Amino acid sequence: MAAEVIYQQKSEFDPSIARSSELLINQIDRFELLLSDLLEVSRFDAEAAALGVESFDICSMVRKTVDYLHPSKSPLFEITVSKEPIFIEADPRRIERILRNLISNAFEHSEGKTVKVLVTESENEVAIGVRDFGLGFNKEDASRLFDRFWRADPSRARTSGGTGLGLSIALEDAKLHQGQLLAWGEKNKGAHFVLTLPKRHGTSVQSSPIDLKPTDSQSTLQNS
Repeated sequence: MAAEVIYQQKSEFDPSIARSSELLINQIDRFELLLSDLLEVSRFDAEAAALGVESFDICSMVRKTVDYLHPSKSPLFEITVSKEPIFIEADPRRIERILRNLISNAFEHSEGKTVKVLVTESENEVAIGVRDFGLGFNKEDASRLFDRFWRADPSRARTSGGTGLGLSIALEDAKLHQGQLLAWGEKNKGAHFVLTLPKRHGTSVQSSPIDLKPTDSQSTLQNS
C-alpha cells in the first residue's frame, strides 16, 4: 500500500510529515481490525460461523498468549495452570482470540496491579479465570459488557485501539463451542471473567470448576 511505502521512508521526511505517516498507518490498522471484526459479527448474525476443531493443550495456549501479548510485563501476571497438559477439542483460533481479549482487557484495566490467570478442570469441563484488581465495574455496566460497541469508559477507545467488539465476539465464540463466558465485577474491586468450555466437541458445559465471584473479592488490597 502507498501508506506503507510512505511509512518505510519516513526517516527522509520532515518530522511533522513523518509523524503524520505514523498516525496514518495506525488509523489504517485500526480500520482493518474493525473491518475484520465486523465481518466476524456478520457471520455470527448469519449463523455462518463454523468451527475448525482440533485437539490441543489449553494450558500451553494460555502461557503462550500471555507471553505473546505482554512479554516484557509477564511478571505482572500470576499464572496458575496444571503441570500436566489439559487437552480439549475446540477451534484453537477462536479460543486464542477469546484469551487474547480477556487477558488484554485485564491488563489494560489492572491499574498496574497483578493479573491472575487460572486454568483448572473438572471431569468434563475446563475453565479459565482472568482476574484483575483494577477499577472494576458497577451493576449497571455489568448488563452491557457484552454489547457491541459499548464501553464503560469511551475515552479508552482512543488509547486502547480496540473496536468495541472484542467481548461480544468472545461471547459468540464461547457459545459456538457450547461453552460459557461470564463476568463478575465490583467498583474498585476489579473484575473476574470466567471462560468455561466442554473438553469434548459436541458436548455442552454443565457447570464450571471456577466460581465466578472470586474468594478475594472481600478485600480491595492487592500487592502489585
